Amino acid sequence: MREIDERFGIISALEGMLQDSRNVSHTQHSCTDLLRQRVYQIAAGYEDRNDANELRKDPALRLALDKNNAYAASQSLLSRFENKILGNRQGLHALDVVLQRSIDPLLKQEGKARLILDLDSSEDPAHGRQEGVNYNGYFRKNCYHPLFCFTSSGICLAGKLREGNVHSAHGALEMLSPVVERYRKHFKQFWLRGDTAFAKLELYAYCEAKGMTYFIRLKSNNTLKNLIEPYLERPTGSLLKSGIEEKFIDLSYQAGSWEIPRRVVCRIAWHENELFPRIGFVVTNSRISVEKVIKVYNRRAEIESRIKEGKNTLRWDKTSCHRFESNEARLKMGLMAYNLLHLLRKFYIRGEGVRRSVEWMIRRMIKVGAKFSYHARRWQLQVSSAFPLRHHYLAVIDSG
Repeated sequence: MREIDERFGIISALEGMLQDSRNVSHTQHSCTDLLRQRVYQIAAGYEDRNDANELRKDPALRLALDKNNAYAASQSLLSRFENKILGNRQGLHALDVVLQRSIDPLLKQEGKARLILDLDSSEDPAHGRQEGVNYNGYFRKNCYHPLFCFTSSGICLAGKLREGNVHSAHGALEMLSPVVERYRKHFKQFWLRGDTAFAKLELYAYCEAKGMTYFIRLKSNNTLKNLIEPYLERPTGSLLKSGIEEKFIDLSYQAGSWEIPRRVVCRIAWHENELFPRIGFVVTNSRISVEKVIKVYNRRAEIESRIKEGKNTLRWDKTSCHRFESNEARLKMGLMAYNLLHLLRKFYIRGEGVRRSVEWMIRRMIKVGAKFSYHARRWQLQVSSAFPLRHHYLAVIDSG
């Protein structure tokens, strides 16, 4: 992870961006070292700052931080770093800059003319009286309500912690606009996908003004139901091998708040052993076929898998600080750890027919038994030659 970090100059971008009030003569760990330690720990599956009290002695972590014989930072120092240095507007801006540095090499490697953006929100359950925690009626719990933006290939472009009682689309345009402006010169086309929570007039207008294509699920209403009523007759004959019979309808629909009519594609699906069909609507400004519109939209489910991966493996929802800004800093460091592992997965994991999960990488590539020894001013690392995944390590060495 340290070699990948240095190769693309990710965390080193933090240098000179933070206001460090500590006495220089008494400082053993720079802000860059502290951020590296925190992100590396999260990427290795140790999301608690308390883990630093033992991990600071770990030879692998000390080697990754260039500490040689010295220990890494303790839990108390990492806590002060998160709360006092990162937990403010300047610190959060610096974390956004570092996060962008982890995105650029991934987007350049894709080399595609089209960038597909997925927006989605998630619940972050809280178990205390942290700042910004409120009751959310949809999730029926006290929580934060973070918002995420991913690409279709699983790159995390942005993430923002929000108060628990805000709408799912709150701040979506503010998150989307900088991403589009930053990468507009690299991609000719931008596609946006979102569920019914993002069916907002301001998002439609923004995409149409910027020449972006959107695929957003639309909530059913009486007008839409009346438009598709002639098509609701159940088809005769046997169903397809999948047990589903589909019908796609192209509609022109104008809601009361819309100034112009927009294209809406409807999918009606009759499932085996179900009396009523399943109906879904997608509003879009694309001219592709109705079947492809539904196919493109359905692939947005990938972002839900990525969010679950981040929450279940890297514990993005470990926002237990009292201050809101400190919890947002925690979330952004978790996003950095995810992109760092995604870089490892994208550039170095070879010889695999499927894309490995973050949990697989942590358990099989990072938490591996090895022997460390330090003598003659050199570290020696010995991994068993019978290790089944040794070819991945060789791939990393060859690529370095």
